[in-house]
Amino acid sequence: MDRRIVLAYDGSVNADWVGRYAMQMAAALPNRQLLLVHILDGSFTRERIEAKAAIIASECSQHGISCTCSILQPSGDIFASLLQAIPHNKHCYCLCGTRFASKGRGFLAGTIAERLLHCKRFNVLAIRVVSPGLLGCPRTLLFPLAGHPRGFEAALPFLQMFAASVKRIYLLRVMTVNPFHFRYISDVAAKKRIASGYDYLTRITNEIQQQTTNVSWHLDHHVVLSNDWAKESLIQAGKINASMILLGATERSLPSLFFSGYPIEQILRTTPCDVGIYRKI
Repeated sequence: MDRRIVLAYDGSVNADWVGRYAMQMAAALPNRQLLLVHILDGSFTRERIEAKAAIIASECSQHGISCTCSILQPSGDIFASLLQAIPHNKHCYCLCGTRFASKGRGFLAGTIAERLLHCKRFNVLAIRVVSPGLLGCPRTLLFPLAGHPRGFEAALPFLQMFAASVKRIYLLRVMTVNPFHFRYISDVAAKKRIASGYDYLTRITNEIQQQTTNVSWHLDHHVVLSNDWAKESLIQAGKINASMILLGATERSLPSLFFSGYPIEQILRTTPCDVGIYRKI
């Protein structure tokens, strides 16, 4: 079965920006198909959503993409309605936006996007757009990797769908040390941790090269010892002028209700570039 892109579209300006990413990713797939799903929640009239969806469909058509728009009345809450409308299989990739955070609220915690990332019914990419001028075409991707034993398996399909625009991939391994022990770590212990990080990134670099032989992008990697994973990721994003940070989501990393101190929320709140949070089933 071919992979398919689904845009969970709420009608906002941010969703229009996320739609650019959905179009670019759909264009990277053999079937070049996009399904736009909107659940009518009263924020916009049906006529307004139909008009905006028609604009997206028209732009898709100009790029040889077939866009189907599904505008539905809610059946239960918005999340439950989306689950009914989005295909449940490993070939489906759902794109959604993170909200603009007001005082006391997170960008992800408590949102539809967070619930979609938790649901494990299909693959999900939740995007915070900081630079709409990219038009969904990031050139430099920063991957802060947590050292998962499965390597790059979960990230690879998302990376492949960015192949048309990406010129540079920067792999980052932040070897975290407890803040209390960070200032006292010995040179020998620090070098051992850093060497371990480079061993891991070398394996990931080889994995990417083997799986993407027909793509000419530049691969780079860096290991740093730090007591603050989120802060270090943001520093590195600034140093390399990243277009987008791509973060893998796990049950531990997703903020749930207690979001203020979580690294993903810290990155979403102060990022200098677009951020994508991916989860593959």
